[in-house]
Amino acid sequence: MATMCAMGLLLALALQAAFSSAELLGNWSGEAVHAGASTPYALEITSGSDGKLAIAIDLPAIHVLHQPLGEFAPNFDGDDVELEWLGKLRHNPRARTLSGVVPETFAPVYELAFTLRRVDAMEFPERKELGAPLAKPLWTFETGSAAWPGPTCAGERVLVGSDDGVLRALDAESGAKLWQLATGGRLRSRATLVDDSALIHSDDGLVYRVDLASGAELWRARVERAPIVRLPFDDPKSRYDRFGSEVTSYGGKLYVGAHDGRVVALDPNDGRELWSFDGAQGVLAAPAVDGERVVFGGWDGCVRALDAKSGKELWKFDTQEPVVSTPALVGDRAIVGSRSYDLFGLDIATGAVAWQRYLWFSWIESSPSVRDGDVYVGSSDAAVLAAYEARTGNARWITDVHGWAWGQPAVGAQRVYVGTSGQGGYLAPHHGGLVAVERSTGRPIWRFASASSSDGAHGFPGSPALCGGRVFASSLDGSVFAFAE
Repeated sequence: MATMCAMGLLLALALQAAFSSAELLGNWSGEAVHAGASTPYALEITSGSDGKLAIAIDLPAIHVLHQPLGEFAPNFDGDDVELEWLGKLRHNPRARTLSGVVPETFAPVYELAFTLRRVDAMEFPERKELGAPLAKPLWTFETGSAAWPGPTCAGERVLVGSDDGVLRALDAESGAKLWQLATGGRLRSRATLVDDSALIHSDDGLVYRVDLASGAELWRARVERAPIVRLPFDDPKSRYDRFGSEVTSYGGKLYVGAHDGRVVALDPNDGRELWSFDGAQGVLAAPAVDGERVVFGGWDGCVRALDAKSGKELWKFDTQEPVVSTPALVGDRAIVGSRSYDLFGLDIATGAVAWQRYLWFSWIESSPSVRDGDVYVGSSDAAVLAAYEARTGNARWITDVHGWAWGQPAVGAQRVYVGTSGQGGYLAPHHGGLVAVERSTGRPIWRFASASSSDGAHGFPGSPALCGGRVFASSLDGSVFAFAE
């Protein structure tokens, strides 16, 4: 009798599991919610092998549709079902809903609650094309090596670094090469202009000061304890550290961030170290400096302000995810993005949050640009260029530019320019190129499309440069382009 009761219990549990699994099959669509805002979120659940559930996800905010996540063994407990790393779903048979929290893989900092309802078919707004005419370059120069960071415009010259470790000066009018300087490592940062010279931070761990007219080396200074090692993006330990810190010049000092976690102040005359701050785990973008403070973000997720004279820490704010861009300092605000998916407006005196804006499922790695009280910033998987009011954080406009916009936007009187990139086989379709939008509205004005690739990244990952009525940009195929504004 006991054996028969046990068998009956096992049969009832099996029927319950089978019934519960059947109840989960189908298309479930709804919204994820955070800070009073919402975004479409959907799951597609079908039968897998060996009693598992095959699940695909839809995240329209980052143009991910019908993306398979794999097969998951359901673990039922009443109205709840645990789906391994996807987390727990609660089934409400009366309301016919599934509810839960977006997995940490897609939302690493905040718990984004969602409620889904069964639908016959998934329906999402069609992604609009850019709808802007194609621009033709005025000239093109081939470096022969991937040019990640973007160029620097120096009047009649354009400076561009590439992965072969060479800094080249090109004639802005014609694109002809004027001189070149070889360093000992990849160049993943833009050149900085100081007086009649340029400063470049190389992956060999050195900063070079170069005569702008001739390309002659004036001095070199070590700012990294060891040469920078960048792991491939497919390495599980990769930091996706695409760029390095530029040199910032302010008030008779030079400031540079180091991959080893330091910020270093240098004497511009000879490169002598004046002070250093240690402890950020990695500083992958240039510090921003005003008269009193050096403000920067680090791999540890913190934004810090240091005393510009001594390097002493004044305040620290933890975003909870790496900060790999240069803050924009405007008035009493320090504006900076994070891999937490947030753009923060911080009080520059204290580090307190004055405002923050959340960008669904997308790192914000672009260094913001500021003009006339507005801040312009790109994004990663969201593939948008956005404009915000610097004081309040209120959005002016948000434009889909159809690619990773990692670089710092170049802002002119009437237009904003941003480079975009993509990668073959990535879960979201992204395109590489250069996009010009109207500054007041975000409306696309013109675009340039780079050649796509079925393997590896392609396009314009760095920052464009503006001067003399021209736009200069560099791409991963080693090309440098000039366009008319």
